[in-house]
Amino acid sequence: MNIAVVDDQHRDLLAAKTFLTNYLEKNFAEVAPNVQIQTFSNPKDFLSDFAPEKFDLLILDIFMQPLNGIQVAQIVRNQNRDVSIIFLTTGDDFILEGYKVFAVGYFLKPLSENIAQFAKTFQYIFPKLVENQKKLPVRVGSGEILIPYKNIIYIDIDERHKLQIHLPDKQFSANMTYDDCFNALKTDSRFVECYHRILLNMDFIKLMDSEDFILTDGTKIPISKRKSKESKLKYMNHLLNLNSANTW
Repeated sequence: MNIAVVDDQHRDLLAAKTFLTNYLEKNFAEVAPNVQIQTFSNPKDFLSDFAPEKFDLLILDIFMQPLNGIQVAQIVRNQNRDVSIIFLTTGDDFILEGYKVFAVGYFLKPLSENIAQFAKTFQYIFPKLVENQKKLPVRVGSGEILIPYKNIIYIDIDERHKLQIHLPDKQFSANMTYDDCFNALKTDSRFVECYHRILLNMDFIKLMDSEDFILTDGTKIPISKRKSKESKLKYMNHLLNLNSANTW
């Protein structure tokens, strides 16, 4: 996992990295060794280094020169809609702008005086980042590929009783059973089995009606009567968890 911290105040930059490192070692010791934290004291240097899939989390100071944190986030969002962004700030002057770039929260400076607020935000966002690192090993033909859980829209079984994995840009048959795939994905809170042998990633749901989940691309996924109550409740809880991430 890669985290970038961008702040043109050298002391604040080092403090943020130190505070974050210590927090991860204390609260997420099992994954802390796999977290790489890069620091940038100039926002233009960060943008030169940035690539769409390079970072999982950005912590951006708002009051920077020659570009402020909001401007940096806007540039990032033009290339990557998914990377999580948290702002460092001394006040709430840019709250509305934070909404516009889909920030997940903010940390008030100095961090040492705002530990509770830091913990509240990070206790939510970091497990989600860990989830996004998970990959499903899938046998295709004579080989094996790794598919990030976050890219799986849903899995089902076709008329030939073959497992189908549906991704945003394609779907394909996999040489594994539905049960094997289900057992791997069911522990991830994003997935719900809303119909017999259909396991759906709730991040891709746009709307819910009485009989279907309607996905962001317009696809309708049926909700069985037997699973209706459980599936809808799980989806509502999923929405509540998403909303609770917004600490602005």
